[in-house]
Amino acid sequence: MQDGPITKRRLGEILLHTGLITQEDLDTAVKEQKQTGKRMGEVLVNLKFVSEFDIANTLASQLGIEYIPLETANIEPSAIAAVPENVAVKYACIPIEINKNQLTIAIADPLDYECLKDISFISNCEPKPLISTRRQILTAIKQHYNLDDNLEEILHDSEKNQAGVIEIVPSLAASQVTPSEDLKEKSQKAPIIRLFNLIFTKAMRTRASDIHIDSQRHSISVRFRIDGILQGEMSLPKWVQGALVSRVKILAALDISERRLPQDGAIRARLEDRDIDLRVSTLPTQYGEKVVIRILDQNSVPTQLENIGLSDPGYEKLTQFASKKQGILLVTGPTGSGKTSTLYALINKLRSPKINIMTVEDPIEYNIEEVNQIQVKPEIGMTFSNALRSILRQDPNVILVGEIRDLETAEIAFRAAMTGHLVITTLHTNDAITTVTRLFEMGMPKYLVASSVLGIIAQRLVRKICTYCKTEVDSEKTKPKKNKGKTETPSSGKMFEGSGCKHCDQSGYFGRTGIFEILPFSPKIKEAITNDNSEEEIRQIAALEGIITMGEDGLDKVCSGITTLSEVQRVIDVEEEIQVLCPQCQEAIHLDFVACPHCKFDVKHNCLSCKKRLKPDWKICPYCRAEV
Repeated sequence: MQDGPITKRRLGEILLHTGLITQEDLDTAVKEQKQTGKRMGEVLVNLKFVSEFDIANTLASQLGIEYIPLETANIEPSAIAAVPENVAVKYACIPIEINKNQLTIAIADPLDYECLKDISFISNCEPKPLISTRRQILTAIKQHYNLDDNLEEILHDSEKNQAGVIEIVPSLAASQVTPSEDLKEKSQKAPIIRLFNLIFTKAMRTRASDIHIDSQRHSISVRFRIDGILQGEMSLPKWVQGALVSRVKILAALDISERRLPQDGAIRARLEDRDIDLRVSTLPTQYGEKVVIRILDQNSVPTQLENIGLSDPGYEKLTQFASKKQGILLVTGPTGSGKTSTLYALINKLRSPKINIMTVEDPIEYNIEEVNQIQVKPEIGMTFSNALRSILRQDPNVILVGEIRDLETAEIAFRAAMTGHLVITTLHTNDAITTVTRLFEMGMPKYLVASSVLGIIAQRLVRKICTYCKTEVDSEKTKPKKNKGKTETPSSGKMFEGSGCKHCDQSGYFGRTGIFEILPFSPKIKEAITNDNSEEEIRQIAALEGIITMGEDGLDKVCSGITTLSEVQRVIDVEEEIQVLCPQCQEAIHLDFVACPHCKFDVKHNCLSCKKRLKPDWKICPYCRAEV
């Protein structure tokens, strides 16, 4: 406990010394205090000699004690529990947080030695006083000591149409869960538990993949990521923050007293017979801790390859890749582009009792029958590279590596691909061609990349138009910008948008699908890599071999009424037009040209009837049966 000037000087003397009150004011206040028995600060405010803020600001300045605005403070439930409500009201103080054996309190009069002594005795902690106004303190006492009553008001309207019993058990990791504890009775008694259950239930009902609990200056916001887009769900008063964050931490087996460092944890939940894993991450920010909860539905059926949005030629290429006995297949794209879903779709197509499929993942998002799945645990040395070494001694046929993060993992994965294993993995790059450059930058030899890679799949996720409110729009008013590889909307296509309805929550979109760029490693591509050709030269070779870029695949889906042009442009960077040389006359032409404008050479071999891409040896279009 602090001593010296704080315990010896009186409030009236400090205010007189700073000139906020006169000696006459002080004498009047002393006389009034003797008659009423009230504290000096309260008497001075009632007599309108000073304001509460004047007192707090002056004391903070004179005594070197921090002023805390309680309307934005993060008050912890554990601190509230350390001091009874009647003591807090008596001394106009409220506990803020406990750190080891120190209890931080906000107090209107930090010179009140009796208050500090009683708080120390009751809480068995050393009090650390902060200054706030009496009005703010009393308001905070009403909110935090009557948390259940205040939360009841918030929950009253929000719980309508949100039925559902949630069973939750805290766990240190997804692999260390125990059978779920039924919290139905507790959720009906404790409003903070019901509040978290309400947020979780709403997230599941709206198909959210993540829950964001953000700390603002005067409130906390709850947002859901639905179909890849963050959407505001509710705004809660600031005083709910401490209790809500503590609730999440308790369930995730995190340290509720640690608010200065990031923490990670996991929760296993059950909702309506669905097993759900929640990955929890907390991070200290300017106005308190931010919490992000990733939702992984364990009951979800692994994605089928037919349902991820591949075109017919794309599906054929991936099927060919999956039929190979050895080699490495790379799925690339930024975070949230659907790479994991594509990996699971490939594994789901391959799985069979006749082959040994093993995966190393972080985290295991879905449980797949007949597949041996391994969870990465870096804290005990189970890294991607170490797990991969062990997998190679388990006689695998197919190996899934969740992500290549370093050169060591890349070298082991490529070595496995060269020794009779089919390896499927991901890498964070923008498109298929830049993946080659990324592998070189990591330190992979060019000959090894050329000889081991079967193909590269680059992808993004776009939102699908809601089928309930889908309407046709004028394509002339929504012409696309120049996307890489294609700048014109095919003339045969119509364009659609969602007008918004109750099924899509007025967004016009429901669900997502992939747009893909699939690059098979043909002999010419391998030769270009071995010969150290530039990225642009490799891109030109791929274009002349008929690669369908993500831009082209996206625009095809626009014209098919699956998604909108704005969605494609949202996920694909707009780039300048790329030129290649016509193989016949060697004049520069744009990638979006079907035929060379100089010599009329058929560059891309597209069907002139339906505009679909064809193989060079096709004489009849398999889509519209027109002669080529």
